[in-house]
Amino acid sequence: MIAVRVLLVSYQGVAGPGTGADRTKAEARERAQMLANMARQGDKLSELVHSYSDRAGTNEDQGVVRLRPTDPASPLGSAVVHAALALSQGGISAPIETPEGYVVLERLRDPQTGPERIAARHILITYAGSPKPVPGATRTEAEARALAEQVVQEARQEGADWSALATKYTEEPGGKERGGDLGKFGRGQMVPAFEKAAFALPVGQVSDVVQSPFGFHVIQRYE
Repeated sequence: MIAVRVLLVSYQGVAGPGTGADRTKAEARERAQMLANMARQGDKLSELVHSYSDRAGTNEDQGVVRLRPTDPASPLGSAVVHAALALSQGGISAPIETPEGYVVLERLRDPQTGPERIAARHILITYAGSPKPVPGATRTEAEARALAEQVVQEARQEGADWSALATKYTEEPGGKERGGDLGKFGRGQMVPAFEKAAFALPVGQVSDVVQSPFGFHVIQRYE
């Protein structure tokens, strides 16, 4: 699921014309380009949407639309979905031609699904040369990955003692004393790869090997 803010500039003869239906197509495109330039130069698209968008319901939803990229029947059409996917967060698109007129998009933060906070523990296996190495790391990246894969297998065995495994294997500073326990944390607090894997885990499940700038993690979500 992705989220975009949509500003529509309609023109005479389009499907479901909005309040700007008396414009020519050329005038609509010129207006859409002007508004896109304004947004790129610092004007908030949310304010431009409120003042200029011809899309019905804009005042209620502030122009925000949620899209599923895998849905072939997206209400805004495939061209809009493809353009939205190409934008980085906060990016503003060029005018895009649609059956209802020209649209300008702003890519918003992707909608979050699931809990906002979880609790998890992990075992960190480091290697020399990682982007954020732990002091004293000597093994190679391949050796670290192989060891992390071994830890996954041991952690998934019935009756596995996570605290004992963390005491034996983790190389997170201070991690042995805590059994690798990170407690509760919310979205945005961990590095992206770790967060994505941890929030995707069902409670009690052990992750596959997850690589981050610190090394390789084995994660168990417990709440």
